[in-house]
Parts: sequence; C-alpha cells; structure tokens
Amino acid sequence: MKIIRLILIFIFLFKSAFADELFDAEINLVKNACKNNDFSSKYLDNLDIEKFIKDEIENEYVFISLDECLDIALKNNFNIQISNHDYKYYNYDYQNALTKFLPIFSVNSYITDYHGQILIGDVLSDNLHETAISVSFEARHLLTEGGKQIFEARAKKYFAKSRKHNYNYTKSQVMYLTVKYYYELLLAKINIEIYLRNLIERNAQLTLATNLKTVGFGSQFDVIRSKTESAQAQINLIKSLNEFRLAQSQLANLLGIKVDTALMPFERTVEPFNLVDNTQNVNYFFELALKNREDLKNYKNLIKYNRQIKNVYYTEFIPKPYITFHEEMQGTIDHQIKPNYQLGAYIDWMPGENMALGTVAKLKAQRQKIKQSILEFQNKLRSIQEDIINAYSTSYFNKKQMETAKKRVDYALESIQLAMFRFNNGQGILLDVIEAQSEMTLARVEYVNAIIRYNISQTELLYNAGTIDKEKLVQNYKP
Repeated sequence: MKIIRLILIFIFLFKSAFADELFDAEINLVKNACKNNDFSSKYLDNLDIEKFIKDEIENEYVFISLDECLDIALKNNFNIQISNHDYKYYNYDYQNALTKFLPIFSVNSYITDYHGQILIGDVLSDNLHETAISVSFEARHLLTEGGKQIFEARAKKYFAKSRKHNYNYTKSQVMYLTVKYYYELLLAKINIEIYLRNLIERNAQLTLATNLKTVGFGSQFDVIRSKTESAQAQINLIKSLNEFRLAQSQLANLLGIKVDTALMPFERTVEPFNLVDNTQNVNYFFELALKNREDLKNYKNLIKYNRQIKNVYYTEFIPKPYITFHEEMQGTIDHQIKPNYQLGAYIDWMPGENMALGTVAKLKAQRQKIKQSILEFQNKLRSIQEDIINAYSTSYFNKKQMETAKKRVDYALESIQLAMFRFNNGQGILLDVIEAQSEMTLARVEYVNAIIRYNISQTELLYNAGTIDKEKLVQNYKP
C-alpha cells in the first residue's frame, strides 16, 4: 500500500514536467511541500515579486521607468546643478571683464562753511562768513591697460566656455550612469525572482528527499545534499535582496531625490537594445568622439585660457597710457560759482614685475602650465580611445555571450525535463534533478546578466562617442 501511495506521489510531483511553462508548473506542483520555509511559503501560488521584496525589505516602494529616471536625473541631479551654477558664475565673471573696457566715472562734492577770522595771503580777515561749494566730475579711460584688459577678457571667455562644456559633459555622464544604475536595479530585481524560484525548488527537493529516505527509497546523502542546496539557495536570495536595496539607494542618490526612496522598476524582464550602429568600427566612434565629446571641448578651451593668461603677463612689459577729464564747479553761496576743466593724457611704464625678473618667472611657469594642459588633452584622447575600444569590444562579445547564454537556458530546460523523466522511470537519481535545476538557475542568471551587460555597454559606447541623449536612450524602450 505504501508503494502504491509513493507511486501516486511521484506521478503528482512530475506530471507537468514537460509543460511549456516549466517554472510555474513546478511551483504549483510543490506548493504543498514547502509550507514551513522562511522565504517561499507565502509566494507559491503566485510569484508576486514586488510584494515579496516589500515584505522582506519592509519598505514602501515607488514604481519608476527608465525614461522617468532620465527626466528626474536631468532635473534634480546635484552634480548637474553644481556644474550649472559653476558655469553661470564664470559667465558673469566674463561679463564683468567686458565692463572694464568702459570709462570710469566719479562725482565728488563738498560744502564748507567758513566763519570767523581767516588768513588770506598776508591779510587777516575779520568776521568772515562764507560757504564754499565744490562739485567735481571726473572721467578716466585706461585704454585697455596696454592690452591687458583684452587678454583678460579673452581668458575669462574661454574659461566660461570650458565651464559650459563641463556642464554639458556632466549631463551626458549623469544620463549614462542613470541607465547603468537603472539596469543594475532591474538586474537585482530579476535575480531575486530567479533565486526565489530556485529556493522553492530546492525546498521541494529537500522535502522529497526526506520522504524518500523515510520510505526506504533514498539515502542520507540525498537529504544532506538537498539541505546544502537549500541553504545555498537561501544565501543567494539574501544576497540578491541586499544588492537590490543597495541599487535602490544608489539610483535614488543619482536622481537627486531622497536617498532612502525605495525605487522599483516597472519591468519584470529585460530585452536587449541596440543603441549604436554595430556595423561601424572603432575608428568611426573615435571620430564621433573628437567632434562631439564635451570634455574634449572643455580641455581645448582650458588650453586657450592658459595661452591668454600668458599674454596677460606679457603686457606687464608694455607702457600703459590712459586719459582723464576733470570738470569742477567752485564758488560760494554769496558769490558766483564758475567751472574749470582739465584734460590730461598720462602714461605709466614699469619694465615688468620686480625688475622684470618676477614677470619672466611667471611667464616660464605659465608655459609649463600650457604644456601640462596640452599633455592632459592628449592623455584624455588616449583614455577616450581606450574606453571606446573597451566598450566596443565589450558590446560585441556581450552580444555573443548573450546568444550563447540563451542557448544554455534552452539546454538547461531540456536537461531538467530529461532528468525528471529518467527519475520518474527509475533510470536516474534525485541528484541528477537537483543538479539540472541548479544549472537552470545559473543559466538564467547568466542570461539576464548578459543582456544587462550588453545594454550597459551599448549605452557606454554611445556615451564615449559623445552622442548620448535621452531620445536615443529611450527610442526602443517600452516598459
């Protein structure tokens, strides 16, 4: 009678082994076998992964999509805001430099009351009472200070431009990181679903191994092996929950919202996206970078800025003419007030700072600064070329790895079906089923990881080429 009952249990457990939706069928088959397990018992009927995450992390989550993340990041990201204020500051500084080309105006006035004895020449005046009035107006023009104002204005113009390019580069960097962090969060979510299914399967196998040993058809080795597999499945699930929570805070911080916001991607699956023309070679993307990278434009303007500063130092050797115009109205209340005028042309000259030695030292130091900035630009070019090669190669091989990983999932599915069929017909052992299901878990994790890596590498290639923008990132995105 026990043998008949055991056969019925086998038939019940494995009757859906060849169903198209194998994972869901397995969960339905084992839902009565795992009622006392920490993670799996509440989610056997329907794998509501969002509810599971909420219960385990104990946090209210906010659903969000990739395009929404990009909008929020471009609006609220702190690095973007900082670089924007930085650009505005130096743009106003440039405008201030332009105002130095204007003449300098000043107005002075005084009223003086004279009362009593006052000595005028050699005559002592008695009981004098006069109120003297003076109103003066002065205008001065520095005539560019020997060209110094011209070069200073140019220097500040190039520096303001460099800050603008830095602002644009920061936006492109934030867009890339937003996509990267979003996909990492989605990956963590999918991994939780995979490892939760794996834990359910491992606990079901543990229950089955225990029952088989009880009726004499199993061994203690099978039970211990199943316990080990169950413990490892639980460890993997706990790690994936932690990775999900860390990814939540990382993305929230980048978006500029409350860091403790529990973000939840809309998707439960991920699809590969082609964001660049994969028929082009590395040189094509490098040429795009030379034309479009905002950080390269930043470096170019910094080189121009340093060259203008060098010209500023040269003006210390140049004579500095300037002109002034002075008009003053003088007189007293009791007598007539009359004007006087003064127009002057002046020139100052000092042969450099500290007998020219100070200026020469500053020029030598600035030449080194220019050489340094040129080398930094060249080094940046090399780094960009390396990044493009890495992103291009990673994207190419991730695509191949993704295709191979998909085949691995298909093979793992066939392996499970065959292992369960052999075990059901007495030709295989329980260990074969456990290993086949473990392989399926690894295959699914690798496949999802390959897709995520491919999407991120495509985004990185777009970013490295300097052509990243929101429209391209979401052109094929349908959450």
